[in-house]
Amino acid sequence: MDATNPLLQSVTLVTPSFPSPIAIPIPSIDAFNDESISISINYAFQIGACSILLLVLLIMTPPSKLLRPVSMLHIAGLITCTIRLSINLAFYLSPLNHFYQFWSGDYSSVPQHYFRNSVAGTVFSLLLVIVVEAALMHQAWTMVSLWPRHVRFFMAGLSGIISLLAIGWRFAFTVVASKMSLEAVSVRNMAWLVQSTLILNALSICWYCALFNTKLVLHLLVNRGILPPSGSILSPMEVLVMTNGILMVVPVIFAGLEFAKFPNFEAGSLTQSSVVIILPLGTLAAQQMTRNGSLAYISSGGHNSSSTYGNSSNTPRGNARNNATPNEFPSVSPSGDSSPLRQRGGVPSSPYEASDRRARRPDHFDIELQLIDSTSALADHPVRVDTDLGQNETRT
Repeated sequence: MDATNPLLQSVTLVTPSFPSPIAIPIPSIDAFNDESISISINYAFQIGACSILLLVLLIMTPPSKLLRPVSMLHIAGLITCTIRLSINLAFYLSPLNHFYQFWSGDYSSVPQHYFRNSVAGTVFSLLLVIVVEAALMHQAWTMVSLWPRHVRFFMAGLSGIISLLAIGWRFAFTVVASKMSLEAVSVRNMAWLVQSTLILNALSICWYCALFNTKLVLHLLVNRGILPPSGSILSPMEVLVMTNGILMVVPVIFAGLEFAKFPNFEAGSLTQSSVVIILPLGTLAAQQMTRNGSLAYISSGGHNSSSTYGNSSNTPRGNARNNATPNEFPSVSPSGDSSPLRQRGGVPSSPYEASDRRARRPDHFDIELQLIDSTSALADHPVRVDTDLGQNETRT
């Protein structure tokens, strides 16, 4: 004990496990209490964010769309994350984190159900990783679905391998950590397994962040900027591209912080939580833009196109299309009414109208939106865009 500074004195514990008393410095006790409180606050904020977003997602998503794979993955991720954080938060209120048990290492007086709660938290961490990897895989496949076939399948295969490695290593960590929790042994004894799990988790997050940002870079190159060339508002697919590309940087930052040691800060839980919060936000923003009638990107094309460019010339419709001039194609407005161009027999009334028509030509980002969101104003409208025709047009 330091006689000159009472804040540096030690607290002595006597336990049956050690023949000699255990001296615990007060600064160490204060640091332990500060860390427990800060992590509890961190978990509480994450629980609140996941719960609020889950409520918003259930309210703003039409009931008929809740059974879509993307909606089910988002809901499952938010529910799983909330349960996992709640179990982890309960640990700091349990006897496992009490003063005597922690500092003496004597857990003989702790009931067994507290150890099983720790195992449940580890299992839910595994389930969350599985849901997050599935959601990222689904989102990545949607965003590259109109890329060239060989590139698309290469990206999908590589993404699947990375996700399976992350899930497999997390499964091994779950088995080992659960066994050690039941035996009241610290998982720090398996530091190599912990570090390799963190590395694979960070690799997976960084890979999908790079994939989404590649899509964002392609969007910027196509449009020569953030906004479309026509100066109109962003389409829902462009919103998804930007949110997935930019916001996925946040989980990458948290994944990097897992390898550093900061007092009173725990970044491991924030990595997965940020992913399950970011992905639904982009989808909700795109859905609301679509529902509010901002689909200003559907332009020329027939109402019931059933053939591709490869065989359209063999049909009467295809012959008429080949013989028609570019100004004879009908144009459909987002509201379903015939545009002024169609009402005037396909002849533009001014050069500005013709230039606006060219500027609103759909790119592949807009066509991809139809594959991931059917909540737009066109979802229940008879005017549809033929997907095969759109894909061939994009590739051409």
